[in-house]
Amino acid sequence: MTTHPAGPAAALFPTQPLSRWLVQAPRDIRLDEHAIQPAGLAARALSADGKAASEARRFTGATLSGWQLKPLVDNAALVVTELLSNALRYGLAKPAGPSRPAAPHQLWMGLLRCRDLVLCTVCDHSTDVPVLREPDHLAQSGRGLHIIDCLSSSWGWTTPTAAGKAVWAALPATG
Repeated sequence: MTTHPAGPAAALFPTQPLSRWLVQAPRDIRLDEHAIQPAGLAARALSADGKAASEARRFTGATLSGWQLKPLVDNAALVVTELLSNALRYGLAKPAGPSRPAAPHQLWMGLLRCRDLVLCTVCDHSTDVPVLREPDHLAQSGRGLHIIDCLSSSWGWTTPTAAGKAVWAALPATG
């Protein structure tokens, strides 16, 4: 498993042209410095509330089933839930101020299928990057990135901009 930023700064879904967004994807899903044609792309907005996780799981299940990837649904749904939980907890948590406007109450998630990988992505409005920490075994939280790290072949984030960042995890779509 590798964790690393994915490249140059970019706008969040869906305004970013697909080819530029793909250039930031992990090297595992690129043939060279030019993005390859994806086998599937699905993105949707999620409201930043208690319904977001269940909507994200439903969307992930329906999308992967449509791509004939039903065996991947459980792991992908768990990864998307953890990515989304972090976005809700850390991506929207900072209060508005003179130098930081109020974050819009909307997140974006996307699923991208290229070759033998599915890239699960959640975009939030924070410039803070995720940090994999040693979990406190008595704590009720703090294991999400460890779950993502175990289930994915790699994970990371795009370079943050004033608009935020995208955190992604690449899941093997075979075997």
